[in-house]
Amino acid sequence: MKYIRSIFAFILLTQAVAMAGTIFTLSGINKVYPVVDISGKKIPKTYKAVILEQLIETTDELNIDTSEYGTRSLAVLVSEMYVGEEVVINVRLLISEQVSRLDDKEKIFAITYGDKKYFVFDDRFENNLEDALDTLFIRFAGQYREENKALVKVAVDKNSFASATGYETNYDAALKRAKKEKKNIMLVLVSNYCPWCLKFEERVLLKKDVNTMIHKKYIPLIINKDKEPFPKRFDKAFTPVVHFIDYKTEQSYASVAGYHNRDEFLYLLKKGSGK
Repeated sequence: MKYIRSIFAFILLTQAVAMAGTIFTLSGINKVYPVVDISGKKIPKTYKAVILEQLIETTDELNIDTSEYGTRSLAVLVSEMYVGEEVVINVRLLISEQVSRLDDKEKIFAITYGDKKYFVFDDRFENNLEDALDTLFIRFAGQYREENKALVKVAVDKNSFASATGYETNYDAALKRAKKEKKNIMLVLVSNYCPWCLKFEERVLLKKDVNTMIHKKYIPLIINKDKEPFPKRFDKAFTPVVHFIDYKTEQSYASVAGYHNRDEFLYLLKKGSGK
């Protein structure tokens, strides 16, 4: 019965998210006051500082000023609710600010941006919260860049990442090793102007279970496409992109485009990209 209740809760939440849409604009927002609030008995208040750090990291990447108090707040609100007997965590990212009514010009506070993610509370709370926050921040940043046409320059240091994970950094060297060990290559392409490449590295590829599975099945290779040579048949107009390359034919038999959270990428490693 508990399993059935969990499925029922998940269906309700999926339907709620599917029907949700954004009517908000982020154009012209260049200053916010960051706020994090956690309510409920299940959620440790110690997560507040961690979430605030991620929130400020996102605003810094977008060059949004958070240096002083202002009437416009960008808030992460984490709360809990019950769906049947299941505890459901509600994570919201909101902008609230003072605006003027169209008719009488009265000043009021209103929500001018809103997005949310839900998940059922269980022993995977920390990973689920991290994935929810990543999704909200990525969607916020994507819309912000599109509407403000802002390009944020973030350099990816492939050498420090490679040394921490044991990745190769040269295609020919990776291919030679792949043929010797009879393993296919997992090529990660990143670029200088890609904050989500860093997110992908930090939130996914640096995770111990992910890195262990990658090394078990592949010869991992990371290349900054703006700096290092590589076969141009693997090039894409966007980053990050991951190619799974047959060591015998040197052809990509599967690819993964864009940011994927830890669970999604583990699933792809297990089901969608193996040979």
